[in-house]
Amino acid sequence: MFYMYININTDKMIQNFDFKLFDGTVDGVDPRDYPDFCDAFLEQGTYDGREMTEDECIWFTETYPEWINEQAFQSLI
Repeated sequence: MFYMYININTDKMIQNFDFKLFDGTVDGVDPRDYPDFCDAFLEQGTYDGREMTEDECIWFTETYPEWINEQAFQSLI
């Protein structure tokens, strides 16, 4: 799976991200890719009751790869 992300305006992304206000779903988990899960990404998410945009999901995946990796690992248990 290959993604190309162009022109993401990070100035408008969520500032001071609070994980207590966040819920999300990870996709692209391949058990053969353990422990890196380099293809995993935030498929959809909500923040403070609002659906996150595609750009925000991309930003989140790039900003919090450790959360993505942990969720990918948990999905295999």
